[in-house]
Amino acid sequence: MKKNVILIFLIIIIFILDSFLFYNYIFLKYKAKNSLEKNEIIIAENLSNTPFKVSKIILYSSASAENKNTNFQNTNWILDIYQYTDIAIFIDSLAAIKNLSITNPKFNSTSQKLYYLDSNNFGSVDIDYNFEITNTLDFSILNFSNTDNSIKYNTPVFFANASNPITLKFTNTLFKNFSIDSKEKLAFNGSLLSKTPIKLEQLFSNFSFCINITDYNNQHYSTILDIEIPVQNESSNIFNGYIYSEKLLNMPLF
Repeated sequence: MKKNVILIFLIIIIFILDSFLFYNYIFLKYKAKNSLEKNEIIIAENLSNTPFKVSKIILYSSASAENKNTNFQNTNWILDIYQYTDIAIFIDSLAAIKNLSITNPKFNSTSQKLYYLDSNNFGSVDIDYNFEITNTLDFSILNFSNTDNSIKYNTPVFFANASNPITLKFTNTLFKNFSIDSKEKLAFNGSLLSKTPIKLEQLFSNFSFCINITDYNNQHYSTILDIEIPVQNESSNIFNGYIYSEKLLNMPLF
């Protein structure tokens, strides 16, 4: 009788263990798989439903400086040296844009700043200090094409059909009143950094901001864009003058 009780007890324990293993390794696995598939379906539906996507980003990184020494006969340069990255963001649009803004830039350092950039000055050292983006930058939306080039880009403008890119300039001040003794003319590009003690790995950085779009149905869409500053590629780095980078994306605004 005692042996029968022990046997029944062991059978019950084995049954409980089998049930536990079935639940954890089969049912939960199926549940997780089913949940993942549902999430993938929701994401796919959102991708197909949103009318706005970031399709491409072009980045141009170099460096420059402001000369603080007004005595041009002197061979001693006193420079405020900064690294910059010009950014062109291309939007694929299936609907007309009513409002566009850039908001909430977040940086790794107080020496970093973000500005609106005249697209005609892309890849140049020009900075328009009137359009620093500390919190929000609103664009003027134009409802016609600029085939005759009558519209200038010296103020933040964007076409309702997204035919022009969003152009911005990131800057990072590296040195203040940095002295360089040189009888030769300095090249104000990335090679200027080679005359300083800075290392390439110290230039790696990223920052983020939010793109916000409203269509004519007053539907709001946004996405947070995280930009990694390009300072090298397979064959070169910023110390050789500049780095150009082009990234194809398919980033929806929800």
